[in-house]
Order: sequence, then structure tokens, then C-alpha cells
Amino acid sequence: MITRQKIFLLFALFFLGTEIQAQTFHLRGTIPGMSNSDVFLLEDFADSQKMVDTAKTDISGTFDFTFKKDMPVGMYRIMTPLGQVFNVIYNHENIAFEATGLQGNDQIKVEKSIENLIYYKYLHVKSKDELRINILMPVLQYYPPADTFYAVIRHQVEKLQEETAQVTHTLIAQNPGTLAAHFIAMDQPVYPPATIPATAQEQWIKKHYLDHVDFNDTLLLRTRLFTAKLVGYLSLYQKDGMDKKAMEKAFTAPVDTLLKKARVNEKMYLFTLGYFLKGFQSFGFEHLLEHIAKTQNLSSLPGNDPEKLALESQLQIIRRLAIGKTAPDFKAKTLKGKKIQLSKINAQHTLLVFWASWCPHCTATLPKLKKYYDPAHPEKLQVIAISVDNDRKSLEKEIKKEGYLWPNIARLKGWDSPIALEYGISSTPTFILLDKDKKIVAKPGNLHELEQLLNTIEKKK
Repeated sequence: MITRQKIFLLFALFFLGTEIQAQTFHLRGTIPGMSNSDVFLLEDFADSQKMVDTAKTDISGTFDFTFKKDMPVGMYRIMTPLGQVFNVIYNHENIAFEATGLQGNDQIKVEKSIENLIYYKYLHVKSKDELRINILMPVLQYYPPADTFYAVIRHQVEKLQEETAQVTHTLIAQNPGTLAAHFIAMDQPVYPPATIPATAQEQWIKKHYLDHVDFNDTLLLRTRLFTAKLVGYLSLYQKDGMDKKAMEKAFTAPVDTLLKKARVNEKMYLFTLGYFLKGFQSFGFEHLLEHIAKTQNLSSLPGNDPEKLALESQLQIIRRLAIGKTAPDFKAKTLKGKKIQLSKINAQHTLLVFWASWCPHCTATLPKLKKYYDPAHPEKLQVIAISVDNDRKSLEKEIKKEGYLWPNIARLKGWDSPIALEYGISSTPTFILLDKDKKIVAKPGNLHELEQLLNTIEKKK
């Protein structure tokens, strides 16, 4: 039965919520020594940031931002023109702080904001203890256990680990429902017992590194702490001196683990998958991308979410352009009006180069390819340059200036060029090397890798 008292409480909660929604909140900060300078407020996401406002400091270095009513809760960043960054948590309360250093970790004094008082207390203890633990652990690992000094060091390490754990657990327990407790719970460090031998510590950390990460918690996408955790887990499998091939192999198992854990929540899974695809593409980890494309199936996920459809399309492109696959055929006209069809090109090797005249990496790289191309003997190596330019005049000017004699193709539709879309091109320059049967031999990620391949081809002529 709903009593009069319950009805009153419901109305009170309703009007309280309305008041909070209608209220505006302020972020006031002071950066000593930075007078009459612009500072920027950025909304933070797990893999990006968005500029939301700009303010100017007064003579004392003080500035003020207003959180608009529709601004979501989460992590925000204050950035200065000098590159200083200070992180703050916004959760419908006023925030005031003074910078005490040049970095954003524990280098601010929080004057107002429960969320940030909690968070920065955690950061202060964590960074202080972590620094000391990192200094002492190598000593502990290499000092004879029978020596009395070993026990002293071990006791100090255990004391520091316990202090961090106790402060962390206390802050989480005493502040339920806060964003700070939410973020701290996921970010808390995982320390192996000091008594475990160095050879066993690595495996212990790998086993427990993700203990505190809740892959159902979509709020973690409002902070870079989540992606830092993903990258941190992968780094456990990286060894000094690893080449690209070895690194791809080493990352395969942890990537599978992370994607499996993220699969419990569709939003977290799609984000994690997209984050890996974007990151590994930028590093040219083609074999790892192909592995992901083979093992990840999005058809079992319900609905037609745009993000899901975009990722499925991306996976299909990776499968279609895998090493050993026949490159998608295309017909086009060069800028000089000559018809060209990829499958009809008679050459031992064909190099597809996706580029743009406005791309500085392209204009620095393409001139170095001229020494490998002989226009009198394209049957040895044919280069097909496919531009994602929009402006014909700028493109032709660059081609004429550098004297590119290979076939140049441009539909002048930018990234929406049909060939670029077919090949899933998202960055320039992109290189795809084909054999005489137009099968994909390699997709070098940079000029160095490309030149190694082309030099090998030159030696075989």
C-alpha cells in the first residue's frame, strides 16, 4: 500500500531530481604563473576527447567553466597551450582546484568536489607507493633470501602494497555510488605477493591483471582508464627486442581473452573490437587483424546497430583483403583518359598506392618510389596510384611537380572513391603489393617495409 508518507517522499525525490537537472555547475581552477592565457575543457572518452569549451585565465591564473545542463557526467580534462593536462570527474557538483605541479596525476589540490577529493586521494597514495614499490622490487628479486636485509625489503614492499590496497578499499566502501569509487575500483593496481619468485610473478600478474575490470560496466567508456587497462594487459605479453611478426603472435592470445571477456556486454564488446581494429591497422598488424576477422562473428549479436554494421563491414573487408586473397578487380580511367583494369595488367608485381596530394606522408614517400619504377618496363613492376583527392587541380600540380609517370587514377570523391571504399582505405599512404596473378603478397605499413620488399623484387630480376 502506498502511504501518504511514501507519496510525499516520491514527490520530494522528483522535485530534487528536477532541481539538479535545472541547476548549472562550475569548474574553477587556478594554475599559478599562467596569467591571461587560454585553457581548454575537453570531454574524455575511452579512446578520444572532444573540445567543449574555452576559458581565459585572469592575472592570478584562475579560470572558470560552466557545465551546461546537457553535459554528461564522466571524466573531463583541462588542457593548457603548453600541453599541461589536469583530469577531473564531473558528477553534478561544483569543482574547484589549484594546480601544484605541471602534471595531472596527483599534482592538484582539490578545494571543492567530493568526487575529486576521493579520486585524488587515491591517485596520491597509489603514485607514491607505486614509485617506491617499483624501486624496491628489483632489489628484492636479486637479493639473497637468506640475508637479513631481504626480510627488511620484503616487509617494506608488503607494507606499501597493503597501504595502497587498504586506502583503495576504504575509499570504495565509504563512497558507494560515486564515479570516483567506480573508476578507482577498476583502476586499482594488482600487485603479486612479494614472496613469489621473479620467474613466477609475470604469470601471476597476467592471471590477475583483469580481476577488477567489470566488462559489463559501460560507464568505463567515459574514461581512458579502461583503454589504459586494455593496453596494459597487452603490454604484459610484449618483450624487449620483439619484431613486428613476433609481437603480432604474442598479442594473439591476450586479444582473444579481452574480446571474450568484453563479449558479456554488446556495447563494451563493440568498442573493444573497434579499438583493436583501429589500433592494429595503424601499426600494420595485418596477420593479427586477419586473426580477429576469422574469429569474431557479429551475426549472433541482436539488432542492426550502426556501430555493429560498420564493424561487420570492416571485418568483411579484412577477410576479403587477407594475404593470399585475390585483390578485388576494378576498372577505371587514368587522369590522362587511358582505360585500365587491374586483372588485365601484365606485370610480375603490381603495387597499389592509395594517396592524396594534401597528405604530407604521401608527398614525402611517393618520390622515393620512382627509383623502383621503370615506365619503359612496367611488366616488371607496375605502380597504380589511386588518389583520394577532391581537387583535380591540386592533384595534377603535385603529379607534374614530382613527375609521376605511373598510371594515376582519381574519381575526385575523396574517401568515397569507389576503389578506396572497396579496399577499405582509411589512411594514406596505403600500400598493397600483388603478384602476377593479382594475389595479395603484402601490405607494408611504412616506407621501410615497402622498400625491403621492393629491393627483394629488384634482386630477383
